[in-house]
Amino acid sequence: MSEPNRKSASGQRPEPQGHSQLQGEPLVHFVWEDVRGGAMHFQERRGSAPTHPVRQFFHGLFLPFHLFVALWKDPVARRRFLRVGFVQSLIILALAFAYSRWSTRNEDDAQERSAPAGLKTARQLERGHFKLQMKIAAEKATRKAKALAQKTGEKAPEVDEEADPDEADEAEGATEAEQAEAAVTAPKPKRFIDHDLEFWAALFAAMHMAQWVVIALSRDFHDTVSRDASLLTGLEPEDEPVEPRVRLDLKWLRRKISRRFRAFMVFTVGVPILYGISSPLPFRHPLASMLITSWSVYWIVVFTASQSGHAWRNPEAGPPWFLRGWSWLTTRVPGFRWAVPRAYGRFWENQTRSLFSPAAELEKQPWAFAGLALTGMLSMIPLMKCFLRPLMPVAAAHLLVARHTAERAAALASEAPSRPAASSSANAA
Repeated sequence: MSEPNRKSASGQRPEPQGHSQLQGEPLVHFVWEDVRGGAMHFQERRGSAPTHPVRQFFHGLFLPFHLFVALWKDPVARRRFLRVGFVQSLIILALAFAYSRWSTRNEDDAQERSAPAGLKTARQLERGHFKLQMKIAAEKATRKAKALAQKTGEKAPEVDEEADPDEADEAEGATEAEQAEAAVTAPKPKRFIDHDLEFWAALFAAMHMAQWVVIALSRDFHDTVSRDASLLTGLEPEDEPVEPRVRLDLKWLRRKISRRFRAFMVFTVGVPILYGISSPLPFRHPLASMLITSWSVYWIVVFTASQSGHAWRNPEAGPPWFLRGWSWLTTRVPGFRWAVPRAYGRFWENQTRSLFSPAAELEKQPWAFAGLALTGMLSMIPLMKCFLRPLMPVAAAHLLVARHTAERAAALASEAPSRPAASSSANAA
């Protein structure tokens, strides 16, 4: 049996010690084993969590899909999951299309009412020019009939002497000049592709707004689906069983707004530091963009871990890595040991203190939560959140519970050798 397929006594494949010593086909094989091992870890029910970073990443990436498979295998849970997701999606689509059509119609009416004078004048001149062309054509036909009558000796039809062709030509020229001037001042009509893009952009925004409203009113149904996923995968549910109904939970809404404001504050308070780091360096603008993007991704992963209540159960967690680095910089590096940087560090710490616990959990398994956060970004696609939202807290809880279980097992294993030694010394005494 080849080394990658050999299993240990516990039934778990050995993790590769490193890829630096491998080349060619063995390297590809080991990388594929890392990917497959991480993706199938939950399904194969291996005892301990994967330790290799690649396996951790793919373990977190595919964990929500394993929960979906567990729901799909149970008929009752499958029907509830599909019913909730599709009903929410249909309501969101109906609201979004209705709002986008109403918005587009109102916008067109407003543009029609507030059209500039040049556009209205152009339309009036078009109608006048058409009438004048018809009048000139009728006069030419009358002159031809008069000339023909003089040759044949018949009575010619009466001609309107007031209609001078030169005046008509001058009027036509003036009308065309006025029409050209009005066409210059009038706004150009929108092309079809521009109108099409505006419609889809408005529909996308309307779907996100409708999605937020629908989920806020029907979040009890998502809690029920999360409870089903927890029970079917051997995890203790975090919420008590409730009878789902459509309602607006004001307590949940206040907590949601508070967390959004807290996320805005913890992100914003670090931006000046990033600009300060990039300002003295070359290519400071691209570097600042990269640092701010990385800062945003970090907090996205932190809030992914915080979706489970298990991430908030460590009140003794210390400051995260960036506060530790800032503290070291302002206490040991000459040039930064000033009162102002230290005061800013205390302000930064106070704004971030409430998130110490989930940030500490992220530092213990960053790769797994990075993969889970990448899957969570699918919620940015309209309607995907209806199906993915109830699975994300359960996936985060699985990662946290597996980590806590491994830590407790390691603590018990470290205490086990000392117990026989203590008992033997007591017997000898």
